[in-house]
Amino acid sequence: MKTDIHNNLIEFGTHHINDWCALNVVGDLIKVEEFLQGQLTSDISIMTNNTSQLSSICNEKGQVIADFITYKLDNKFKIIIKKTCVELFKEELAPFAKFFFTTFELSDDKIIGKVSKKDNSMPCYSSNDLFQTSIELNSNELSQGNSISYENWIVAHKLLGIFFLNKEDSGKYRPLEINFDNLRVSFEKGCYRGQEIVARMKYLGINRRKFCTFTTENDFNEFSKIKILGETIKLKEKKIFNAIVKRDELDEIKKLSGIIDIY
Repeated sequence: MKTDIHNNLIEFGTHHINDWCALNVVGDLIKVEEFLQGQLTSDISIMTNNTSQLSSICNEKGQVIADFITYKLDNKFKIIIKKTCVELFKEELAPFAKFFFTTFELSDDKIIGKVSKKDNSMPCYSSNDLFQTSIELNSNELSQGNSISYENWIVAHKLLGIFFLNKEDSGKYRPLEINFDNLRVSFEKGCYRGQEIVARMKYLGINRRKFCTFTTENDFNEFSKIKILGETIKLKEKKIFNAIVKRDELDEIKKLSGIIDIY
């Protein structure tokens, strides 16, 4: 690994994420917590006010239906999610939410994403030794200008091993295939839909594939043994993308022309 482990790709600042929105989870707090704890893959019982965590929901087969960021603010929960996945999320959970007298309401909050230096005193939902990512909610987007680009924002997440699903990815992957088992799943909490299958794969399965983040030269061509996930970002004459590869082919892939780093 290089001394500059991020290849000069990380920039600190904020970005208004236009394609995300916030859903207010409406209902009695105890009922809301009980409902979310039984559906989300993450453990919301450990959340305190003004904190956020990566999370997702699965179907009975353990396949990820949607991913999002859960935000707790003033003893109320919000779901920060891509706009294209809102209806999918609501339709999936509506049959269960009604038993807890819980509903979802679209908020007018603007989603402000932030990439900053690692600071243990500040809340964030993901970090490494050098930087962290967090969100803020703002009712007036004009009061929060963009100081980094959309590409900067997404690349920071890719370098943290975070993959955001698109609507067309729903139901295609299980958590272990896309690094959700490390970032979005609690294996200590109680049951959620698909939990038995996810746990069985984690502890009893043989994982022959690896989720990676690639940094390559700008002219790197797609290779059949690299299954690219989501969008490929071009930044500073480099390509950055997530992918799944076979573990026994990783050494071969590392030798390909144009590969800068594989995380």
